[in-house]
Amino acid sequence: MTGRGSVLVTGGGSGLGSATAVLLAKLGYDVHVAGRTEQTLAAVVATIAGRGGRAHAHLLDVRDADACERVVDEVVRISGRIDVLVNNAGLFRRGTVTQVPREDWTLTIDTNLTGAFHAARAAAVRMRGQEPRDGCRGHILNVNSGAGLRGYAVGAAYTASKFGLMGLSDALRQEVGPDLVKVTDVVVATAVRSNLSSRTGVRRLPAETVARTIAGVLSLSGAAVVTRVDLEQLPEG
Repeated sequence: MTGRGSVLVTGGGSGLGSATAVLLAKLGYDVHVAGRTEQTLAAVVATIAGRGGRAHAHLLDVRDADACERVVDEVVRISGRIDVLVNNAGLFRRGTVTQVPREDWTLTIDTNLTGAFHAARAAAVRMRGQEPRDGCRGHILNVNSGAGLRGYAVGAAYTASKFGLMGLSDALRQEVGPDLVKVTDVVVATAVRSNLSSRTGVRRLPAETVARTIAGVLSLSGAAVVTRVDLEQLPEG
C-alpha cells in the first residue's frame, strides 16, 4: 500500500470516476477502480501505471450487494485496508414522473441509490474495524448532484435517487462518525464533461475539477470532516 492509503472508486472507468482515480493515484493513493466494463477499467489502470502509479481493476455492478462486499474484500486483501470509498457509480434516464418508463425508474433507483447503499455499507463495515490512520478509520464520499437539492422535472427518477442519497449520507454520518469514519456529500450542482449526459450547448466543468475537489476534501486530516461540498460554476459574464 502507498503512503496515502487505498481508495476504491465505483464507476471508475470513465468521466468523473476515471478523472478522480487518475488524480488520486498521482497524489500517492493505491487506487482501485470498479465498474461494469472491463475495457474502460483496463484503460484507466494502464494510464495510471504509465504515470508511475498503482491501480487495480474490479468488475462490479453496484446493484449486486454480494459483489460490492466481494470487491471491498479484494481491496483489503490487496492493499491491507480500505481508506476511501468514492461512491460515484450512477446513471441518468430522462423522463418526468408521469412519463418515465417503469424500468428506467427501477434501474435508476437501483443504481444511484441502492447501489450506493450497497457500496457504502460494505466499505463502512470494513472501515469501522480498522486502526485509525491520520485521525480517522476511513472516508466515504458520495458523489451527488444539484438534482439532490431541488427537483428536476425531466429527470424525476434521477432526482429521487439523489435526494435519497443525501438522506443516506446524513444517516450514515450519524452512525459511523463516532467510529472515526467520515462521510461527505460532494454535490456537483453543474454540468460536467462526462458520459452521463449528452446535452449539447451547455457549459461544463472539466471532470478534473471535480476530482480536485474530492482530493481537497480528502486532504483534511484528523477528526475534522467536510460534511457537504456544493460545486457550481460562476455565471458567464
